[in-house]
Amino acid sequence: MLVQNKNDELITVKLNNFIHRISCKASIIEISSQYGGSLKRIRRSRNWRLMATQSQLIAMSGQLRENNIIWVADAIDNTLPKQAFDLTLIIRSTPAITVNQLIVKSGCTLAEARTAIDSAEGFL
Repeated sequence: MLVQNKNDELITVKLNNFIHRISCKASIIEISSQYGGSLKRIRRSRNWRLMATQSQLIAMSGQLRENNIIWVADAIDNTLPKQAFDLTLIIRSTPAITVNQLIVKSGCTLAEARTAIDSAEGFL
């Protein structure tokens, strides 16, 4: 029985106006192939797509940020699934945490952070 890890699934990142937004596509193609991803043009349009697993995309995003290709790294980060955090566990481990610190640490929304703090303090 073959168990497929969630990180083994291919994720597609759409790069709109790829040709017009970069100075050298060869460097991005090199980075994507270095990490095992594929960068291909969508038919005859100016849009391209980057396909890789989640772990490959995370590594590519870091490398792209080092090479100052921020908009591609942002496109990758926006496409990746968000990690689920147990907000009550974070609040219990650091009871003096502020709403802003909780948002930064977990990536939750303002409403989720306020609700979690209120329920941890017994107001809900």
